[in-house]
Amino acid sequence: MKTMKNKLFLVLCGMLFSLLTANCSDKKNTEKAETAEATAKTESVIKLSLPPFQKFVVVTTSDQGLFKNADTNSPTLTRWDEANCESDFCETVYQWSDQPEKSGFEKSTDNLDWEGRVFPVLGEEGDFYKVCILDRWCDIKSAYIPKAGVGDIECAPIKADQLEAEEDYFKCRIIKEGKYKDIVLMDEYNDLEGEYLKVGVLIDGVVATPVDYNIDSFYLNDQAEDIVINDEEGGISLSYNKNVALATEEGTESYVLDLKKLSDEQIAKIVDTAIKKKPNYVDYMYHIPAQGLQTFVFAEE
Repeated sequence: MKTMKNKLFLVLCGMLFSLLTANCSDKKNTEKAETAEATAKTESVIKLSLPPFQKFVVVTTSDQGLFKNADTNSPTLTRWDEANCESDFCETVYQWSDQPEKSGFEKSTDNLDWEGRVFPVLGEEGDFYKVCILDRWCDIKSAYIPKAGVGDIECAPIKADQLEAEEDYFKCRIIKEGKYKDIVLMDEYNDLEGEYLKVGVLIDGVVATPVDYNIDSFYLNDQAEDIVINDEEGGISLSYNKNVALATEEGTESYVLDLKKLSDEQIAKIVDTAIKKKPNYVDYMYHIPAQGLQTFVFAEE
């Protein structure tokens, strides 16, 4: 009798162990599948690395120069402006002070005042930080700045509702679910450059928008289709009609694209067209609580 009870006990233990093992295994497999699915969705839509900048500094002193090397005796960054330019689109060139004068340009007489400017840190060398200085006007990737001339500044994750509430200089929509989850659409307009639509992705609280994905946008009142996309060698353009337009001012005939009116099919068409381009330069938007939303440029390898 005792032997029979022992056998029954061992059988029950074995069954219980099998059930526990199966449950753990199923849970792990489910978690792996969910992780793989989420990763696949992100990678299958916009393939970008994680945000490249982890530390930021702000310039705290006036007349602080940016140096070519980690040495205050090395060449400094200088600005050259297009000579005799009377247009709103005058060209500006940045170069090191040891480079020859640029033909057709004159050296700016203004001091480069970086005080209050935030720079992403790429590394450090002795008493210097190596910082990223790429932007829309400067194609030099990095420079050195003395640690004594800067202070640390904190960044915080960007929230979806924070972006969508932004009204000052862009309209934003973030896709919340499905294949295009975390895709960010931002419509920007200014008097000099007109309107353009940026296509990006929210990664770890940072918005990454490849410059190659920017789409020139414009309103066509008599256009039959709500949106028409032209994908050409020089770039992508999008025209839209009144059905998906938003008046910039009440009672005017000035419009921008209303992202809230775009259907799932239209969003898919926009995103799928944009991601055909290979990312080169990428704008990474961070939230710097002391200064608001800040965008920094990074060159993808």
